[in-house]
Amino acid sequence: MSKTAYLPASNAVLINSLWRNRLLLLLVALQIACAIAVSLYVGRSFWDSSTPILLGISLRLLCFMFANFILWRLGVAIFVVKPKKPIHWMLQDLRTKLTDVEKAPDVLICFVSIVALIVTYTFLKNEIHSLNPSLWDTQFAQWDRFLHGGVDPWTLLRPVLGSPVITTALNAAYHIWFPMLYIAVCVACLDRRDPIRSTVFLVAFVLCWFVGGNVIATVFASVGPVYYEPFNLGTDFVPQMELLRQSHEISPVWALKVQSTLLDGFQNSGLARGISAMPSMHVASSALLALYGFTYSRWLGWGLTVFTFVILLGSVHLAWHYAIDGYASILLVLFFWWLAKRLTARFGPGT
Repeated sequence: MSKTAYLPASNAVLINSLWRNRLLLLLVALQIACAIAVSLYVGRSFWDSSTPILLGISLRLLCFMFANFILWRLGVAIFVVKPKKPIHWMLQDLRTKLTDVEKAPDVLICFVSIVALIVTYTFLKNEIHSLNPSLWDTQFAQWDRFLHGGVDPWTLLRPVLGSPVITTALNAAYHIWFPMLYIAVCVACLDRRDPIRSTVFLVAFVLCWFVGGNVIATVFASVGPVYYEPFNLGTDFVPQMELLRQSHEISPVWALKVQSTLLDGFQNSGLARGISAMPSMHVASSALLALYGFTYSRWLGWGLTVFTFVILLGSVHLAWHYAIDGYASILLVLFFWWLAKRLTARFGPGT
């Protein structure tokens, strides 16, 4: 007899769902506990002015996701099922999915967990330099030169990627990254056909942003080539920034505006003040998308692998990161993916 046999049906459903998702919930709870400890240590509230804004953005994104989900089901009704009354079929379909006592709570728990992850990650990222004011940038720049024949990697990329149009294209890929990540998270939360696959991705996602983006980023605090001079580390990357500004005069380089906003936020304790280069979360999360893509199809996986390579090139060319940031990120994600599969096999749905 199950542990929930004598509980009211609604309580049993919730407890079963919490148990199925205990691994994801535990990791996010651990991140929140770390954030509370950091909040007490630095003397700044975890619930700072950026938290309500992030929650508001997350809510709007969830609403946008739900609206697209409705449109998708309507499309299925019109083009696949083709009933006499497509809207009636869609409403029945939505009612069935929303009242599914096993899948619906899982979807909600996954979304709430990811929102909590995003809010907590942002707080911890904002406090990186409060916890570790020393910077690894000069060391990373030296390692980059050691790995690339004694020169900065951006100088090797410049002859190939240096045209203003290509620079704009790489910057566009950097912006496309967010909706792609958003879609992947929504798919992982909503697609309950294979709970193990979804759990592996979401657990790896949490490990990536918490362990990689918070813990490792704090231990190896760095700001990246773009901020090398503003942080009084030298003028090594001034020529790169000047070339990016020249490109911007011909074709837009939106990264320059974002970089300026982040620096202003850091210097004036603004809402967006978290500056961190190691590891590259753009590269790490793109590599994670590629691994997730392979669980659906080989072609999707290889397509996202190409996208990861583009993001890696863009991260260096746009002066966000040292090349070693991207290399380390890919290795970390491979480890996180392996660990997520092991943890899910031990503590995931069905165990």
